[in-house]
Amino acid sequence: MIVHDLDDLMLESDEESGIQELGRRFLARGPWTTVAFLVKTKTDPEGAWEGPFLWLHRYQKVAQGWKLVSRFRTTETAQLEALASAFEDWKDYFSPGR
Repeated sequence: MIVHDLDDLMLESDEESGIQELGRRFLARGPWTTVAFLVKTKTDPEGAWEGPFLWLHRYQKVAQGWKLVSRFRTTETAQLEALASAFEDWKDYFSPGR
């Protein structure tokens, strides 16, 4: 998948695609760019939305634009909660002077 401009990157976000984007953050910009998406999903058009889930996408700058190289996706809300808890526990390590 090649994207010409990451600022124009769009996840399919509607009832038919089964993806609902709740938010996004650029975690790193440069030749290697990381984007975090917070999404809800559903596999059945008549089913309920599930999530939220965290999707991390890593893009590499190539001649044609940006190439999706790797992605990590939580598959259960509990994973997102565990990750948030880990960040809370580790936040002192991110403080200046440590």
